[in-house]
Amino acid sequence: MLSIVMVFVVLAGGACFAYHKVTGEWPFGGDTIAKDADETSMLDALLGRNMKLNVAVFGVDADGTRTDVAFVVHYDSSQESLSLLSIPRDTRVDVCTDVEQLLGKRYGVMKFNAVHAIGGKEYGPQAAVLQLEDMLGIKIDHYVKVDFNALVEIVDAVGGVEVDVPRDMKWDMSDTGDIKIDLKKGLQTLDGNKALQLVRFRKGYANGDVGRIQVQQMFLKALATKVLSTESIVKNLGDYIKVMYKYVDTDVSLSDALKYANYITKIDMSKMTMETLPGVGQYISGVSYFIHDPAETTEVVDRLFYNVAPAGNTDSDSSNSKDLTIEVSNGGTVAGLAARFTELLKNEGYTVTEPTNYTGEKLSYTRILVKNEGVGQDLVSYFKDARVEVLPNAVGSADIRIVLGTNEQ
Repeated sequence: MLSIVMVFVVLAGGACFAYHKVTGEWPFGGDTIAKDADETSMLDALLGRNMKLNVAVFGVDADGTRTDVAFVVHYDSSQESLSLLSIPRDTRVDVCTDVEQLLGKRYGVMKFNAVHAIGGKEYGPQAAVLQLEDMLGIKIDHYVKVDFNALVEIVDAVGGVEVDVPRDMKWDMSDTGDIKIDLKKGLQTLDGNKALQLVRFRKGYANGDVGRIQVQQMFLKALATKVLSTESIVKNLGDYIKVMYKYVDTDVSLSDALKYANYITKIDMSKMTMETLPGVGQYISGVSYFIHDPAETTEVVDRLFYNVAPAGNTDSDSSNSKDLTIEVSNGGTVAGLAARFTELLKNEGYTVTEPTNYTGEKLSYTRILVKNEGVGQDLVSYFKDARVEVLPNAVGSADIRIVLGTNEQ
């Protein structure tokens, strides 16, 4: 859950501290790190240009072996953009040869979150990274393993994070040594403990682990927006460093952390893209799995990590949904809202069917549900906060289904 925060704040916080110890200055005191021309050119060479970075992030509980959250974060300095791909914990994997060679044993099929566990505290992150590389076909540069207590302390350090909790959340897991969850629906500022409850809750989502991930991503964006600012980094630097040493395990060296520190304030949060490994939930021999789609996964990885459009798509057809049928469903709180947006889109030249009421789980943001990659993006601008999601089974008889969020008025 703390992927962006840990990669670009906590680790960089350690780099800032080291830089201060060496130079007597803070790296965010002005537009450039160093004032002297020779120092500037030297640091420019050190920091490099057009950096691309893939980081695997694992959120773990107190024993440090069970991964409850997994992301791969891609950063492209030339675009000043972040992409985040969430990996459902129940993803069914056939343990790859590299993992079996690392651990010296054959394993077969298991859930992804078990791969870290079989590696134990010594090899868990390396095993999970190898499995991700095999599944996604990418090279992962670093890993960051974060104890969930880090989330509590970071959120408290920044004075809480305002989010719109999409539903009442109540779940007592204290009998298993886990946390007790009791949150009320609605817009509120969450402290660290309540933020942890939000991201750990996984009971009753209509679309299973994918629904949970969508809530996590919503919270992550709110947290990252608040944390990733020069003012926040300088003000809370001591807390970030403390969290880093206390709760973070990573293979990022100090020299690499110093290099990454320069990019923190250059991140454009409006260019942040968050998606989930494509696939569907399925029971196999009585066990609930998430079955990822290899072909769709390749398309998502190409787009997020390599900026490659799906085969057969051009800029014109990926930005035009006017030849497709659209259904607008009211998942908000205002009566007649779907009818209003239906009329609006018709006036804009879209083919829209009769409006409907959405009976599933309500979320704050609007979901533009599509059957295939490359459509729906042209609809985003009509809504306050909208995301395109490839969920073929949730679209229905139309080509695109728009489920209005509770923040639409």
